[in-house]
Amino acid sequence: MKATIQQISGNNQKGKPILSLIVKRTYNIQDDGNCVLSDDQIPLNRDVEFYKENEDTILHDIDVYPVKPFTDIVVKGKAKNPRNTNLFNASVEIASLKLKMQITGNRKVHKRENGVLTFSEAELINEVPLEYKFAYGGKDLFAEKPLREKIENEESLKYIKEILDPLSGSPYRYPRNPVGRGFMVEPHPETVEALNLPNIEDPYNLLTPENLICKDVDQWYKMPVPTCTDWVSPGWFPRVAYFGVYPLPQGLNEHIYEIKNKWADLDLLKSTADIKNSQFSFRACNGASLGLQSRYLYGGESCRLTNIHPEKQEFVFQLPKEIPTIKVDGRNGKLLKTTPVMHSIIIEPDMKKLSIVWCGSAKAIRPYFEEELKTMPFEVKWK
Repeated sequence: MKATIQQISGNNQKGKPILSLIVKRTYNIQDDGNCVLSDDQIPLNRDVEFYKENEDTILHDIDVYPVKPFTDIVVKGKAKNPRNTNLFNASVEIASLKLKMQITGNRKVHKRENGVLTFSEAELINEVPLEYKFAYGGKDLFAEKPLREKIENEESLKYIKEILDPLSGSPYRYPRNPVGRGFMVEPHPETVEALNLPNIEDPYNLLTPENLICKDVDQWYKMPVPTCTDWVSPGWFPRVAYFGVYPLPQGLNEHIYEIKNKWADLDLLKSTADIKNSQFSFRACNGASLGLQSRYLYGGESCRLTNIHPEKQEFVFQLPKEIPTIKVDGRNGKLLKTTPVMHSIIIEPDMKKLSIVWCGSAKAIRPYFEEELKTMPFEVKWK
């Protein structure tokens, strides 16, 4: 049986060694909004799990981070239209956070005789999976074609292509979400005809015919910011910038949408291709969507799902109030007390499941090897 508890060795934000105990707890969400402990406990994710149909998109992020500076809130579900329309809103509210999404039916781009681009009327829509492939983003494959052909014919890249995608950093792929829809660099007829527009958008940052074309690939940060409730890949902006070694384009500053909305830290502006001067931020460990990373939550907070629950247009439930007491190995027969914090909240409305990942950390004498950790004592009690 896969474990729901794991003790790991790591460093804190000051670079000092710590021991962290990661604990995952799964609940059934009842129709009255109460959460009860589930008989089916979901194990910890020790590795990133990707969607089978798209290996650039995370299905489940790693649970075993020794430090997360914020609580990640992830909703794995579908936006469901309560009426027979081509447009509706869906939202997630938890504690003081609220993420609102505009859900639109399928649309295409048309080019008028005078060359002006327009959007077709949206089709009727019943539901949309809350996944990034339906949000704004994607890649301009036609504009990328010369670069792709050059790489395919480059003999020196023959073996590299077996272990990594040399096009992953292509300027024709949207850094915020390369798997989405709507991103266009050049309005070639082939691109316009094939382009699908996003179904999930930030209602305050919509894609329009006027801002459809990203005329300068070095100014991609001026394009709309994708919104969703799923996990974000570590290779997407802004998360990738927290690793400290992502080369920021000239002109990207504190006025970008993510920072103005207080969804991202100024730390990301320190990112540089100069490895010697790079600065890692633990915000890189937070993988929830923008707007769904909260100051630590501790249980008992109210949650509201609008047009996301399988049966109810408005569904309110409360996070469990139980908090674990977590102790880690202090060596010499001692267990050290910790202050547990909530690392992740994963809500699965269609399954009526809720999983919470807790972490308790304390100073360690030194880093420990994995084989040592397997025999080191710890303690978890629930109250």
